Amino acid sequence: MKRRPLCIFCVLFLTVQAIRVLFFGAGDYTSALGQIVNRNNKGEINLILTGTADRIDEKESVTAVRVKGNAVSFYSGSDRKIARQSVFGKSDGHRSSYDFSQELPRKIWEEKVLVYLEKEDAAHIKIGNKLKIKGKASAFETARNPGNFDQRAYYKRQKIGAYVWADEVGILSGQTECIRQFLHEFRQGWKKLLVGCLGSYYGNTISAILLGEKGDLDPYMKKLYQKNGIGHLLAISGLHMSFIGSGLYGFLRKRGVGFPVSGAVGTIVLLFYTVMTGASISALRALIMFSVRMGAEVTGRDYDLPTSLAVAAALLSAKDPLCLSDAGFLFSFGSLCGICMLTPLFECLFGCGTEKKNIWTHMGKAVSASLAVNLFLLGPMLYFYFEIPPYSVFLNLFVIPALPVIMGTGLSGSVMILLVKPIGIILLKSSGVILWAYDRLCSAAVMLPFGRITAGKPSVQLLVAYYVILFALYGMYRRFPKKIWGYMLFVSAAFLIVLCGAKTRDIEGIKITVLDVGQGDGIVLSGKGKNYLIDGGSSDVKQAGAQRIEPYLLSEGIGCLDYVFVTHGDEDHISGIRELLEGQKLGVRIDTLVLPPEEYHDEKLADLARIAVENGTRVVSVKTGANIYGRGERQTEKNDSKEVMRLRCIGPLTDIPQGLTKPKAGNEASLVLEFSYGNFDMLFTGDVEGAGEELLVKSDVLRKYEILKCAHHGSKNSGTAAFLEKTDPRAAIISAGIDNRYGHPHEETLNRLKKRKVKTYNTQTDGAVTIKSDGIQISIESFLLSK
Repeated sequence: MKRRPLCIFCVLFLTVQAIRVLFFGAGDYTSALGQIVNRNNKGEINLILTGTADRIDEKESVTAVRVKGNAVSFYSGSDRKIARQSVFGKSDGHRSSYDFSQELPRKIWEEKVLVYLEKEDAAHIKIGNKLKIKGKASAFETARNPGNFDQRAYYKRQKIGAYVWADEVGILSGQTECIRQFLHEFRQGWKKLLVGCLGSYYGNTISAILLGEKGDLDPYMKKLYQKNGIGHLLAISGLHMSFIGSGLYGFLRKRGVGFPVSGAVGTIVLLFYTVMTGASISALRALIMFSVRMGAEVTGRDYDLPTSLAVAAALLSAKDPLCLSDAGFLFSFGSLCGICMLTPLFECLFGCGTEKKNIWTHMGKAVSASLAVNLFLLGPMLYFYFEIPPYSVFLNLFVIPALPVIMGTGLSGSVMILLVKPIGIILLKSSGVILWAYDRLCSAAVMLPFGRITAGKPSVQLLVAYYVILFALYGMYRRFPKKIWGYMLFVSAAFLIVLCGAKTRDIEGIKITVLDVGQGDGIVLSGKGKNYLIDGGSSDVKQAGAQRIEPYLLSEGIGCLDYVFVTHGDEDHISGIRELLEGQKLGVRIDTLVLPPEEYHDEKLADLARIAVENGTRVVSVKTGANIYGRGERQTEKNDSKEVMRLRCIGPLTDIPQGLTKPKAGNEASLVLEFSYGNFDMLFTGDVEGAGEELLVKSDVLRKYEILKCAHHGSKNSGTAAFLEKTDPRAAIISAGIDNRYGHPHEETLNRLKKRKVKTYNTQTDGAVTIKSDGIQISIESFLLSK
């Protein structure tokens, strides 16, 4: 390292930048428009913006245009009122302040805005055009549950504070950025050619590999690659740059072209390629490193990988300090750090670090590099995706060497199809065959035992400890090159996985999380070695199962649900469960689906049961009075030990006492469950109301509970005074969507709870609500308030 002064300087610079980001908020971006829409209770604001089209992305049904240098004005008196506040925007790198004094400002300046347009409205827009857009501004969604994707933070790193749905768009100036517009049109035309030849599935896949065009990727294929640890193939990276840049450079050198010209041509072509493919962090990293390499070639200096890597990281962080926390940055640079640092340890361990060359040393070196990358990326893999694909070490031994073949046949086939169409089709189809082989390998890998290890999201402290150990082992190897350090790498990785998973398998208590799924219900119970889900659906959040419930479960290290309880068949209680059932192959497994008594089934429950059976999940109907205990506990009602975790069904009743009305299938006949652990009791009520709630009150099955999960999202027809008198909760939790059309929770319900001095939590304002108990003490935490 002493011989690498530039590398040392860059590492020190990165350390300073990381400290600035972590402790001083360096690079933090404050958007005036973002703060306005985030604080506006109506959720969207009418505006007119004038700016320049900077980037155009074609989506499946709309076109997304990034507009820069925006003058934003607001209109419509009904939207102008807003609470007094101070909002900050940025203009030419300087902070400017706006005091709204009860209404929106007349005009603000916004650096970037993401605008969505109908495809026909965007057809004539070109990069560089000055646009005038009339539309409605909305806020990006923040993560409302642990493990959920934070859209607001993602766009904030790109200095975009809000998005606009355009109602009208006009082109004020036809001036265009000719080169970027040409590259955009070239990219779109190339994509159409690939999709036309290979079909939507494989055509969009190879478009992502060659062009970085991931907007129309098949969701299943994208998830399949990610779950198997080969998602990096879909990102423009060093593999792509090396193939194109080094190939072109080598071709020119063999034709007698000099070092300077060959290097300059290769770098310029890669620069255009980087711009065309979207200039992702991984692409910029590869471009910088290729430029450093060409500089070394031209000047006759030795190319040093660690120095080149450090220079690239320093330049990117100088431009945008927040990139240090970006997943793309961590994966892109982490993979090369693993190769530089850990590969020698494994080569020493496997005895393949010698000069002797044969098939075994080549295989050993390949396995060593793959292991090095996987172990170094273990931290970000767990932090962002919560799972480990053990077989990715071996999958990458096939997919990485085959990638240049895909790129070669894709590039040559795209050219030949314009010259000699049959030959071009054959070349492109051959790349499709390799992609088909990728799919088969990945599908087989996830079906193998331990195909995915769900460990959950590790704490930052645990990750810091892990990387301190890795760097210490690397330092020890440099000083004393012995096999023992390679073994210690495996031990360190195993400890990280075990300790990460241990937090979600706490045998000392229980954890209940009422998830924010919008207008719907989704409740996760964990403890005593078992994991349950009570309901899971939403009427206003699309893909609540895939986007809200499953990420939470995986972040908690829950790869399998022992029981999923369905209180009734309304869509806002089952839509997410349906997604989980259908996506078990790549998602969370479900052992048993529990439905209400058969006499209360309807068509939706019958259809859900059919989907469960088709996907290998057992289906049962629970009876009133049935108990479910924690793992290893006696299955008997006489088990009254305070260590026992019990979930008991107390409704709907099937034997109706004389004089009482039988509840109708649906809300009235919702499954009602009471949970107990030591001195802690909680009641889950589904959407029970009317005759169903009256039956519970008058049949004396209710008792006092510490916490009540309010029925029917806080509807005025549920949680009557008589019901609250019986249950006497200390706290209540309401699950309802923001600005839902039903007006939930109803004011009458809130007043009844307030009258009884019940502490009330609401997912609208609290996000996910988490309850923890050791059977004696109880803690309740709001996710949004704790962020």
